[in-house]
Amino acid sequence: HKLGLHHWVSPCHLSAMKHLFALVLASPLTWPGSRDLAAAEVVKVLRHAGHHEAREAAAEPIHVDPETGRFEFEDSGEPTTTTQPWTATEPDSTDFNEETAIPGFPYTVEQTIAGLYCLMLTSTPLILAALADKGLTRAHMLESVTLVAWLGSVVFLFTFVLKFQSVHWTGYRPLTLPECVYLLSQIVTTVGYGDITPAFPRGQVWVGFNVILVLCLYGSIICEVVGMVQERVAKALAGNSNQQRVPEQPLKDWAAELVVAKAPLAKSAASFTLVATIGVFFWHYYPGEGKTWLQAVYMSVITLSTVGFGAFSATTEGGKVFGAFWMLFGVGSLGALISTFIQTMMEEKQAERRRLTDVRGEFQGIVKDVAGTSGSMDKSQFFKFALMLLKDVDHEQLQAIESRFEQLLNKGDERLVRRTKLVDIEGPTL
Repeated sequence: HKLGLHHWVSPCHLSAMKHLFALVLASPLTWPGSRDLAAAEVVKVLRHAGHHEAREAAAEPIHVDPETGRFEFEDSGEPTTTTQPWTATEPDSTDFNEETAIPGFPYTVEQTIAGLYCLMLTSTPLILAALADKGLTRAHMLESVTLVAWLGSVVFLFTFVLKFQSVHWTGYRPLTLPECVYLLSQIVTTVGYGDITPAFPRGQVWVGFNVILVLCLYGSIICEVVGMVQERVAKALAGNSNQQRVPEQPLKDWAAELVVAKAPLAKSAASFTLVATIGVFFWHYYPGEGKTWLQAVYMSVITLSTVGFGAFSATTEGGKVFGAFWMLFGVGSLGALISTFIQTMMEEKQAERRRLTDVRGEFQGIVKDVAGTSGSMDKSQFFKFALMLLKDVDHEQLQAIESRFEQLLNKGDERLVRRTKLVDIEGPTL
């Protein structure tokens, strides 16, 4: 009771606890007069427990045999069952963590940063519009409007309607804004510490539906935004290699196929290491968090990998708002690192296969397929050669194209295909 363990005692353990205390009180090693004191303490623990079921169980009559000192609970002879209410039947808890006030400003530092987090989430559709080279479709607009509406409704529900329980406070109450964005970040990144959970079935059902909805919405939008960013970064990095080709330059750089670029992997690893290191220093040095170095490293790795065991989590309001941003960017950086690593390994395996391949014989095969036994190529044959060399078009595909051309030829038009015929037959249906 002195350690506050009664706050996390689950209802399924109450019966076992009762019999255990009864055995302890009946022990001959118990000093005189301690049985009555221990019985009183047991009653206090059960009746002040944080769970509704614990308080109901504590209402059962308790008896101490004056002769033997045996401590017993009255048993009605029928199995007792407890049901959890759908919502709270008592006043909200007033146990709040301390926040940092700003002189002359109506909101605290943590509330202000949490508001910026919400603005960042709602700006995701704007980022999508800014990065999109093409116009956004109706599906994009509907998705964006749904995302903004979801965020507003879930913040209202979490901070005014639904009741939550946590290891950070006693009793049940709605969340503060910093606690809300902290929980939202756990949901979006699928970290799921489990340190803040809905207290009653009504809230559990609502949160469950919201988890599915947010994973669908943000999974689609964030993947699209990340894809656009990666495409632009790839174009920027390949800017020098996409310079205008000069006639003296060969069509294909054979040596480049045997070299795998390690720079993208190094940059991704550096980004993840930076984010993880920032987390380690924060969780170690920030007042009120006080994790050891090893605990901070463990928490950073487990959190950013989205495993989220929950052994260590943010305990201060400042830690919660920091964790909301840190989880979002950290999980993204780890995802980029993993995808870059997989791509690099695939390219390395492909390069290794190319080293073991007879590229000279492969090249001679392409030349033979196009020119046959002739010692030269005309313009048409050179185009075929270039397609097979650069675009991995094989000889069978070229033959299929030629056969299709022969099928579409106009009779008596000197090997020409009418444009109207191409549009009608090869074009998409309106």
